Formats: sequence, structure tokens, C-alpha cells
Amino acid sequence: MSLSISGTLSAQPTAATTAAAAATRQTPTKPVSADTASVSQSAQVSQLSLQGQSPSQIAASLGIPVSSVDLDLGIATVASNSTAAGAAALTRSTSAA
Repeated sequence: MSLSISGTLSAQPTAATTAAAAATRQTPTKPVSADTASVSQSAQVSQLSLQGQSPSQIAASLGIPVSSVDLDLGIATVASNSTAAGAAALTRSTSAA
């Protein structure tokens, strides 16, 4: 369909109008709002944990190691040699009593 006014204008797009339209259709950048806040990794871990996600699910969704999630949640595992030493010390202290 074409529309002509006084025989000089056409509704058909020209190369100039097509380029201008393409420039205005570019993906706009998201404006930074004053009410936008950055959430720390620890806060994200806590929130996802409260939503019921496991440490391995949280680690996968945030792209961080499970050990980092464990540290943020306060459930870091103790090295096995430290556990053995702690168990031996506990045994010694309870047998002396």
C-alpha cells in the first residue's frame, strides 16, 4: 500500500528512513535507578537458602564453589585430619574424668 500526498511523498520506506528506524529500535540499555541496590554474594546465598535451595543448587545458580556457599551459610566442613585429632582429644578428656 502506498499513500501519496500531492504526488511527492510516498508511504514506502526509503533507505534513510529504514536506517533511522533501525537506529531507534536498538536494544535500549537499562537505566540505572536510584532505588536499585546491589546484593552481596552472602546475602544472595542466604536468600536462596531461605527459599529452600540446597548448597549445591545455590552454588550452581550463582556460579560459585559449594565450599563458598558452605562458608556463607556457616556450615563449612572441617578437614578430616582435624576431625580425627579433635575426636582423639575428646576421647582423652572424657576418659580422664
